[in-house]
Amino acid sequence: MKILNFFVPAILMSAIFQSSSYEAAVLRSDSITDGRIIFISRRIPGSANWRIMVMNSDGTDQKELSTKNVRCSSPVVSSDGKYVAFTTLENKDYHLYVIGIDGQGLTHLSTGDQYLGNPSFSPDNSKIIFSKTDTIPEFIDIYIIDIDGKNEFKLTSTGKNTSPSWFPSGDKILFCSRQNDSWGIYTMRLDGSDMKLISPPNKSLCCPNLSPDGGKIAMVHPSRDGSQIFVMDVQGNGLKQLTFTAAPGIIDSGFPRDGSIDPVWSPDSEKIAYVSHEDTAPDIFVINADGSNNKRLTYATGRDENPCWTSDGQYVIFSSGRKRKMQADIFIMRSDGTKQKALSNYPQHDIHPIWFD
Repeated sequence: MKILNFFVPAILMSAIFQSSSYEAAVLRSDSITDGRIIFISRRIPGSANWRIMVMNSDGTDQKELSTKNVRCSSPVVSSDGKYVAFTTLENKDYHLYVIGIDGQGLTHLSTGDQYLGNPSFSPDNSKIIFSKTDTIPEFIDIYIIDIDGKNEFKLTSTGKNTSPSWFPSGDKILFCSRQNDSWGIYTMRLDGSDMKLISPPNKSLCCPNLSPDGGKIAMVHPSRDGSQIFVMDVQGNGLKQLTFTAAPGIIDSGFPRDGSIDPVWSPDSEKIAYVSHEDTAPDIFVINADGSNNKRLTYATGRDENPCWTSDGQYVIFSSGRKRKMQADIFIMRSDGTKQKALSNYPQHDIHPIWFD
């Protein structure tokens, strides 16, 4: 997607900040849970580079966390809210970094020559798992490393292995892998042993997202007719399709029809927020984990995507392009879709918001 850069006159900037102050007051009066938001933004004038930003839950005190230019992907916050992991592309190599939430202690962890991404902190925040390509381009492997950059160890050795995450117990890893012609959902131990396919072998499934209680997995079934979201338990039983709609047309004949993607669990593991293209442009929906009560939350023009729940489950933060053509702001809304408010209010591109306490 091409992003347009333009000069913003001082009078317009003044109006933007006045609007931001007003909306912040409204949000404070609405008793939003105290917290902060990490996101990425194009804050450098005339540049398409992304930087990591942090702000309060009402949109105030927006600060650049690092001077590193980051990849256009979501940063990850440790469960204790003290560290942020992110990836960069420097001199044609991919790099994994961790930094303190105060912007101090930038530490380089790993380098990949073809790809590096999908970092995930362990439950005790002492280790990070991630996927990268190193010496064999057709393979993507999962690695584990200490948060200080020591003891990097490769866990997989064949196929394409992505989207790793930790079970709450901290002794097992969930991930997706393409070993033959289709994607499947797997588990393994921290040393790479006991690798098991838990999804049906005849069903291509990827992008697993483990529920906070560790009991269920939401995932995506890729299809040329439109990807759809499924759910099953962690033993691989009870596979159920939750979504059934797709975009009314195909924008490019060389690509599949847009469907439903990006399932994100509520903190109580009862609901899933996701993105659907049933009206062509992406919108945010929420559905119960059993497939009931599917509800569309956003109807604005432009792209509404990148949903993330607040820690109390009362609100969803997301990115939306409704205010400026080809640009997005970070928004917040109640989990029923009401009280939608812009938070970042910056005349460039703000996406991939992550909530933390």
